Amino acid sequence: MLILRPIAPADLDDLVGLAKMLDSMNLPSDRSFLEQRIQHSLRTFRGELRGEEPGLSVFVLEDLTSGRCVGSSMILHKHGVAGSPCYWLEVSNEERRSVELDRRFSHMRLRLCSSENGPSEIGGLILDPAYRGHAEKCGKALSIVRFAYISLHPERFERDVTAEMLSPFQASGKNLLWEAFGGRFTGLTYREADRLSAHDKRFIADLFPRDPVYATLFPEAVQRAIGKTGENAMAALRILEEVGFQYLNQVDPFDGGPYYGAARDAISSVAERRELVLPSSIRRREARYEGPLALLSGEGGVGFRATVVPLDEEGAPIVSEECRTALGVKGGDRVSITPLP
Repeated sequence: MLILRPIAPADLDDLVGLAKMLDSMNLPSDRSFLEQRIQHSLRTFRGELRGEEPGLSVFVLEDLTSGRCVGSSMILHKHGVAGSPCYWLEVSNEERRSVELDRRFSHMRLRLCSSENGPSEIGGLILDPAYRGHAEKCGKALSIVRFAYISLHPERFERDVTAEMLSPFQASGKNLLWEAFGGRFTGLTYREADRLSAHDKRFIADLFPRDPVYATLFPEAVQRAIGKTGENAMAALRILEEVGFQYLNQVDPFDGGPYYGAARDAISSVAERRELVLPSSIRRREARYEGPLALLSGEGGVGFRATVVPLDEEGAPIVSEECRTALGVKGGDRVSITPLP
């Protein structure tokens, strides 16, 4: 059986292993950094944050049979606060025409923007390749569990939610936009800049150009890569688009990966979550993971837990005794159902 739950200190080794598969700014393969992330997430779930420190909720997908965490996803409750703004490149087009030459051009422009009052951001989704294509839709579950939790505690999150999609990378680990743009203004490699920004982003404002930059000056291959999602992130993007996310005409200042977003309450997985009281009687029916599936979640005696369950012909969840035990819920408890797209 597979369950989704908040990350715990004992999950560090598994998280390090998962991070090596992704190695992004949200989930770098840095043991010390990941240990700090776990502690930050623990304090968030316990309500122990100090001052205006933004919350961080990290979820893991645990295979109860093996005892391993085989996937992870996260929510940064607020990306962009006083003293630590979020940065992005605004993408726009400028039309220019010469009547004398009878020529018209459309130029892509990139302008550095920042905010100290940013949105909530989801990210860090990674799944062990062995669990792709699993009957319990592990990738969708890792994505949707974030929205189920947001819907359960909307007051903890911003009114807008964004997601940064990874852009295409070269086999060497280099990025086309960084080589043509960011690297020329900072003198850093992509990897150096990515790691530094996880701790301190001030160099972005200090060294990046303040005026708009015309992407027309970049090689055509670089221009084509701006705002494109890498092949490895396409499945995650399709899930987000299904629940209402749209391209924001914004890209990451480093790799040019696109930002997608939606109003929190307009996300279908937030709006369509429904609560019900778990019946005392257990339905003796085999749970086949065919047809419509949903995420069953609850905050019982063991805290927040979720798992994928099938729905019957009337849309009611089929909840086994094993499932109740794993989630720490019993008859009479309130649970939530969030449809999987």
